[in-house]
Amino acid sequence: MPELTITISEAEFTQQLIELAHLKGWRAAHFRPAMTKDGWRTAVQGDGKGFPDLVLVHPEQKRLIFAEVKRDGDKRTPAQEDWYCWLFQTKAEVYIWRPGDWETIVDILGEGRLR
Repeated sequence: MPELTITISEAEFTQQLIELAHLKGWRAAHFRPAMTKDGWRTAVQGDGKGFPDLVLVHPEQKRLIFAEVKRDGDKRTPAQEDWYCWLFQTKAEVYIWRPGDWETIVDILGEGRLR
């Protein structure tokens, strides 16, 4: 039987992740770009280019997650890779999440599994 492929936009997937995080007791932040006269831009200062899409906090579990959200098959930019490398050296959990990782994501957010 052929494998079923479901196409979902990054924005739709991000919304699903935020809803799941809330169901599991997490606080979630995502900073969306806005259309400007110069095209799509995300208001950021300092070294914000490539910053992960989601920041999740669970104070009871004393956990902090940074997650880059990608569609299946999409690659990280060099700026996103740079942030990933910097954050991976901290005590925070750092992930790249794709729709195909859904079962693992549910486990990570629900069971407290680290990296």
